[in-house]
Amino acid sequence: MKNKIMLIKTDKCCFISDLYTNKKDSYDYNYHHSAFVNWLFDDKKCTQTWAKHWFRIEKYPETITVECVETINKRYEIKDKKYITDSLPAVILCANKNDYDEDVIDSLYEFKKDTITSQQKVDVEIETVLEVENFHEVPFDFVGIHEINFGDKPYHITSADVHHQLIDEIMIPQVLLTEYPCRLTSKQMYDITRQYVREHIDKEQASITSDYDFCFTVKKIIPLYEPETLSYHYIFARTKKEREKVHFRVAKHKESTIFEMTDDINHYSGYSIIEGLTANSEKELKEKVDLWLTELMKKINKPLCTCDKCKGIGIIDKA
Repeated sequence: MKNKIMLIKTDKCCFISDLYTNKKDSYDYNYHHSAFVNWLFDDKKCTQTWAKHWFRIEKYPETITVECVETINKRYEIKDKKYITDSLPAVILCANKNDYDEDVIDSLYEFKKDTITSQQKVDVEIETVLEVENFHEVPFDFVGIHEINFGDKPYHITSADVHHQLIDEIMIPQVLLTEYPCRLTSKQMYDITRQYVREHIDKEQASITSDYDFCFTVKKIIPLYEPETLSYHYIFARTKKEREKVHFRVAKHKESTIFEMTDDINHYSGYSIIEGLTANSEKELKEKVDLWLTELMKKINKPLCTCDKCKGIGIIDKA
C-alpha cells in the first residue's frame, strides 16, 4: 500500500503532513503519529514545525528513503579466553546455542551481533495541495509570566498560541495560518508585558511596586530638588512607647506612577485594562508587540528630575 502525504510548496521551503484533518478535538488529531518522521528527504530528515503534524523540508523531494537496519551474525563470545576448550569454543552461533547449558552461556559468554544499514526507497504518493509565493517565516516567540500552582512561572507564547478566525482554522492548513489575521488576548499581552518590564527595567529610574497575576504597577523614581526630612511612627513596634516614638528619615527621591495595568479577565479594581492586539498576519503582530514593548520601556526608563527653576515643583526630562 502506498504511503500518501500532503505537501505545501512555498518559495522558502515545503511543508508535509499525512494527517487529513484540521479538527483539533478529533481522535486522529490528538493521537496520530506521522509515518515519515524517520524518512530521509533527499538524504535529510524533516523537522517539526510549531503546527502539530506538520513538518518542514527544504524543497520538493527528489528521493524519499528510509533507513533500514538488518541484524546479522548473532553469536555468543566467551568472556575470558583462558576458558577456551574443545567443549567451550570461543564463539557459539545462536543456532547452536541450544547445544549448551543455559547456565554456561549466561556465566561464561556474552551476546554479540553485527548490523548492516541500508537505504530503501519508500513508495510514496505526494499530493501538492497548495503553492505559496512570498511566504514569511517569522519566528514568533514571546516570554510571558503567569501563576501556576500558586507560584509565578515564565512560559513561551508562540505561533501555536496565537488566535485565528474560526473560518480560517477550518479552511486553511494550520502551518499557513501565520499569513492570516490573528490576535493576542488581553491576558497574553498582560503576561508578555509584565515579564518584559521585569527583565528590562532600569532600577535606578523606576521600580515595580505591584507585581501580581492580576495587577501590575511601575513607579518612576524622581530625585528631589532638595532632600526632605520626614517624620513617622513605627506602628508595628512591640510596645506602646516604641509605637509613639517619632522617627525621622531623609528622603532624596519621590515616586510617581508611570504605568499600571490589569487584564480583561481579572478586571482588578482601579487598574487600566490592557487591550489585546490584532494584526493581518503574525509578522505584523510580532512587529506590533515589539513596538509596544520598546516604546513602553523607553517611557519607563527615561531619566527624570525635578526642575531647578521652580525649585522642584515641576519635573523635566533629563535626556
